[in-house]
Amino acid sequence: MITRFLAPLAALLILGAAAPQPTMLVVRPVLEAGAFRAMDLAVSFNGEMDGETVLDLPDDWGGESQLWKALRDLRADGAAISPGADAAHRVLRHAPGARVTVRYRVVQDTDGPPESGNGNDYRPLIQPGHFQLLGNAIVALPADARMRGPATFRIEGMPAGMAFASDLEHGAMGRSLTVLDLAESVMVGGDFRILDAGGGVRIAIRGSWPRDDTGWREKLARIGAAQRAYWGARAEPYLVTILPLSLEPGATSIGGTGRNDGFAFFATTNVPPERFDGTLAHEMMHTWIPGRIGAMAETDEQLTYWLSEGFTDWGSFRAMVRGGLWSPEQFAAEFNERLEAYDLSQVRTAPNTRILADFWSSQDVQKLPYQRGMLLATLWDHRIRVASSGRRDLDDVLLQMQRTAQRRPDLTADRILPVAMRVAGGVEIGVDLTTLVQEGGVVELPADIFAPCGAIVSERRRLWERGFDFDATRRAGWVIAGVTPDSNAYAAGLRNGMQLKQWSERSDQRDATRVVTAGVSDQGVARTFTWLPAGTETRDVRKLVLDATTPTQHHACVARLGGQ
Repeated sequence: MITRFLAPLAALLILGAAAPQPTMLVVRPVLEAGAFRAMDLAVSFNGEMDGETVLDLPDDWGGESQLWKALRDLRADGAAISPGADAAHRVLRHAPGARVTVRYRVVQDTDGPPESGNGNDYRPLIQPGHFQLLGNAIVALPADARMRGPATFRIEGMPAGMAFASDLEHGAMGRSLTVLDLAESVMVGGDFRILDAGGGVRIAIRGSWPRDDTGWREKLARIGAAQRAYWGARAEPYLVTILPLSLEPGATSIGGTGRNDGFAFFATTNVPPERFDGTLAHEMMHTWIPGRIGAMAETDEQLTYWLSEGFTDWGSFRAMVRGGLWSPEQFAAEFNERLEAYDLSQVRTAPNTRILADFWSSQDVQKLPYQRGMLLATLWDHRIRVASSGRRDLDDVLLQMQRTAQRRPDLTADRILPVAMRVAGGVEIGVDLTTLVQEGGVVELPADIFAPCGAIVSERRRLWERGFDFDATRRAGWVIAGVTPDSNAYAAGLRNGMQLKQWSERSDQRDATRVVTAGVSDQGVARTFTWLPAGTETRDVRKLVLDATTPTQHHACVARLGGQ
């Protein structure tokens, strides 16, 4: 008996000795005369058992390229480091399974603070009085890293009187960190103000805004409470950071990027505070959609953005109404904005493969999965209500998906959804997934889909047409490109090769009846062109028209939109 168990016991001892330690990230600011100049990073991990580990440096992400240029003085403890297949890779040679620490310095490889008009600048920002770092742009990791594996984080050497906030601090607040958290993190420090909104929610903000700190704290607290109530969830950490952009005359800009348990805003300080609220609700809803209703695919995740982004919009809208943050009128305004953008979109019928190919290069394509997914969620919620005579709705499906994902964390959300729709909702969506998602068919909505609130009506409108290729112009360093010869822009005098200096378009309000203005430099001469951004094609544009005038009707409408 003793002899029989010796070999298995020895094997267990060997396996126990080889158990990998957590991946560890340590960050230390580099200061000169009290000013931030760079950040020193150390990433520790267990090397591969064959003695050779390929190290991935940050490269292409979020529309940025060659992010590795911000990493300097790369060296390794416990391994010999040599060039890899290209500038974004290194090869580490070490003892089998050895603990390796890669050290390097991160600098800001762009000039000055971020400016409006240049999109979200996801590269490292290190200014004398503050910094912002996104993990995707600074964290080097082994190519075969287990992204769901355990991780730890530590910040060292922050000067007295300077604030620091990161979603990686959530590891000390009871949330287990993973390697993926390191990669999808945000860190800010310096003259930020850290506000506690309760329920584990914090906001890190700098600069002066139309909404004071008390207002930010109260608004974030209400949004967080509404979403926790929607999901029946407990308090947990979530971080919002707001980085002000340099303000150009006449410019208004707001954007950002979601983190695993946070969101990083980039915005000009003249943005109306209300425009933050819908985005905050959307991003906080990502905690559950897709965070807890099924995993995202490890590759080509853009193919399921209709679910992870569109359903998030739908869920955040519902929680805002149910939590009393939105009236039916506010819901209708937000819904109609997206419905109009979808109906007027020049890529509305693009197949899902187009989203995979052009998501990062086309603004119109980037918005399509949000619009398409939200309308699909709206349609399927209606079908469930009809099939169940009002006893069930899409809330039941999402809760079923959450339960399934808890039991089967290996399943992706797009695999769980059709089963949950059938089991919890009593509705089959296989045909819709083919015709409306994969092939890009138009999502039609019944006129009474929001009864008793009102009806969906439509009017014939001319399609919005900019008249030049905005994405190509941006990629060319804001040199005008792709002017359409038969467009109103061309008729107004706009030509390829001019340098774009000012542009009046708001991507969330594309109205073909309102003129747009471009300020350009034409061979050194400042010129201004104004035109009506309307093409010759017309299309039916839909909107929700409310008709709940009495208190009883208003109450019934709130209950319908809030799913109560």
